[in-house]
Amino acid sequence: MLRLRGHLLSAVRAASPLPAASFFPLHRLFLYSTANTTPASQFVVEDYLTTSCGLTPEQARRASRYLPSLKSPDNPDAVRAFLAGIGISKAEVAAAISRDPRFLCYKVDITLTPRIAQLRDVGLSPPQISRLISIAPTILALPGLIPRLAFYLSFLGSYDNLHTALRRSMYLLTQNLERVVKPNMAFLRQSGLTDSDIAKILLATPSMLALELGRVKEILECADLFGVPRHSAMFKHALTSIHNISPRKINARSDFLKKTLGCSQAELGAAVRKLPNVLNFSEGRLTRVVDFLKTEVGLDSKYILRRPAILGYSLPRRLMPRHYVLKALKAKGLVEKDVDFYTAVALTEKKFIKRFIDPCKNSAPGLADSYAAACAGQVPPCLQGGMLFITAFLMLNVLTK
Repeated sequence: MLRLRGHLLSAVRAASPLPAASFFPLHRLFLYSTANTTPASQFVVEDYLTTSCGLTPEQARRASRYLPSLKSPDNPDAVRAFLAGIGISKAEVAAAISRDPRFLCYKVDITLTPRIAQLRDVGLSPPQISRLISIAPTILALPGLIPRLAFYLSFLGSYDNLHTALRRSMYLLTQNLERVVKPNMAFLRQSGLTDSDIAKILLATPSMLALELGRVKEILECADLFGVPRHSAMFKHALTSIHNISPRKINARSDFLKKTLGCSQAELGAAVRKLPNVLNFSEGRLTRVVDFLKTEVGLDSKYILRRPAILGYSLPRRLMPRHYVLKALKAKGLVEKDVDFYTAVALTEKKFIKRFIDPCKNSAPGLADSYAAACAGQVPPCLQGGMLFITAFLMLNVLTK
C-alpha cells in the first residue's frame, strides 16, 4: 500500500511540475499560487472581488483580467487575513487590489511578512504602512523600491509629504537614485534652489526629478527666457509650470499667449514672473476669460498683464457673477463708479458679500440669493446656453423690481 501511494504521488508531481526558477522571473515567483482546493465552478474571481474584497462591479471586472490563473480563494484569503491582522482596513486593501490585483497572489511568508518588516525598519508606523499599501501595493513585491522610499521619506521630512508625492506619481520610485534623481537635485542646488525649494517641486511634480538631466536643464533654460530670477520665490513655480507643458512646446505656448493677451515677449515675461501658472491655462479657457475681461468688463491688455492672477479665477463662478453685481449696483448708484474690478474679484467670498451684498439687502431684495445661485451655476432652464448673459439677467432682474 505504501509503495502504491509513493508511485501515485510521483505521477502527480510529474504531471504538474512547478515552473523552474531559471525560466521563471524571480519577482513572478512571489505571485505564483498552487492553491486549488475549490472547484473552478464554485469560484468566480469577479464575485470574490466584489463580495469578499469590497470592489465595485466595474473595478472587479477590470481587476479580474489580471488574475486569469486564480482558481481558489485560499491565497487571497490568507493575504487579507494577514493584512487585517496588522491593522490594515478592508477599504485600504480594496484600494490596493484595485491598483494592482496581483497583490492578492503575493505569498504571506515569502513576500508580505519580510516586506512589512522592512517598511517598519525604515520608520513607518502601522497606519502609515496601511496608507502606503493603498496607493503603492507593488512595493510589497519589489524590495528594491524600499531604499528609495526611505530616501524620499528622509528628504521630504514626513510621511504625509511622501504620501502626497507618491499619490501624484509612483514613477518616482522606479528611477535610480544615484544615476538620475541625485544628479538632478545637485544641478538644481547649483542653479540656486534650496532643499526646501526642491522638496516643493517634488511635491508638486514628482516626475520632474525623474527626468534625464538634459531635460531638467532645458526646463531651467526656458525659465531664464522668461526672465524669472533663479533666487526668486517664483522660480520653483516657473520650473513646475514649464515642466507641465514640456520645454519643447514652450515657444508655441508663448506665441499663443502673446496673441491672445496682445502683448510683447517682455510683457509676457513680466506676467509669467508674477504668475508662472499662466503658462498652464488651457487655450480655450484663456481665450474665453480674456474675451470676457476685454469685451464685457472693458479691461485692456496692460491692466490684465499687470494683474495676471485675474486669469486664474473661474469665469462662470467668480468673474461673471461679481462683474454683474458691480454693474448692477453701479447702475443703481449703490457703489462708487470707480470700484476696482480686480480688487473686488480678489476678495474672499465672505469679504465680497460683506462689502457688496449685505449693505444692499434692503435696497436690492433678492440680490444675495441671485448671486449665490449664479455662483453655483444654477440658472433657469430657459436661459441655459446663454451663459454670458445669465448672470446679468439675474442681477439686473433683481435690482429693477
